[in-house]
Amino acid sequence: MSHKKICLASDNWTPAHPSIMKAVVDANEGYTPAYGSDTWTEEAQKTIQKVFNSKCKVFIVPTGTGANIFGLRLACRRYESVICTDIAHINYQESGAAESLIGCKLLTIPHENGKVTPNLILRKLKTERAFGKHSTSPRILSITQPTEVGTVYSLEELCALSKLCKEENILFHMDGSRLYNAAVSLKVSLSEIIDAAQLDLLSLGGTKNGLLGAEALLIFNDSLQVGSDHLQKQTLQLLSKMRYVSAQYIPFFQNDLWKTLASQANNQAHKIAAAIKTIPHLSLSYPVETNQIFFTAPASWLPLILEELFCYPWNQEKNEIRFITSWNTSDKDVKTVESILSKIAKTPI
Repeated sequence: MSHKKICLASDNWTPAHPSIMKAVVDANEGYTPAYGSDTWTEEAQKTIQKVFNSKCKVFIVPTGTGANIFGLRLACRRYESVICTDIAHINYQESGAAESLIGCKLLTIPHENGKVTPNLILRKLKTERAFGKHSTSPRILSITQPTEVGTVYSLEELCALSKLCKEENILFHMDGSRLYNAAVSLKVSLSEIIDAAQLDLLSLGGTKNGLLGAEALLIFNDSLQVGSDHLQKQTLQLLSKMRYVSAQYIPFFQNDLWKTLASQANNQAHKIAAAIKTIPHLSLSYPVETNQIFFTAPASWLPLILEELFCYPWNQEKNEIRFITSWNTSDKDVKTVESILSKIAKTPI
């Protein structure tokens, strides 16, 4: 086909938003103190605190994996463990960073549409604690919002998980690399999600929603702030010229740009998902609630789809493909994707 190959591989592939690039260029003026002692970092931290309606401690960091490791290392000692799903990003797609760099064990439990459930958490806690000092000591629950398959925890589900954590005396961490997409899906503010979850730690995303190598760690639990300034350096998350990263969060939260960008990504995913539903032999694997789409197709169609579109063969045993839309996925892109899938659907199985 004579069209520009459209990218549905990942929102990590997407360019930074023009307003974000302008903020980086505007920050490139004169001299300023290094290592986060600049005015841009101070303003970004205050802006994030205002958005989350919290006096949380804010660290600007360059990577999502780094934010996760930085936060979990603040929470865990080497004999302690982290409860997460079997498809959690920290378990499945961070190259064993938690075990390697923190030295703690990940206790995985089966997911239900990407989510952890209180019953399965309690079962894992009971099993792990039964062996006392011969086992690890569960320290923290880590969830992803939205999940690795694009589904979203409701505020009620987050409240239930928070209640369980407090009753079981474990901490609560959220990997929010696409938190903005979840907030748009739930039609709530970012602070409402945090209020419902009563989090101790949040890895706050940015790069996937139009920023340029910008992530953050938010510490809501004051007791976890001890040593955090040193640990940012020790976990290799302290940037020298931090102003270029910090400056991006200022326009990102002004006039709810984050919401505009996440809404665009979510809306385009829903359109593509609606088209998939109309095509015989294509089947959605999970509810499409944010900007991630997982679907299965006949084995003979997979190479045709991969030839026409940048996307991932997610689970080859199931013939499952993942699409991810982004802030710059246009209506023209959506129509082209619909056309490609309709044409491929005419191919004999």
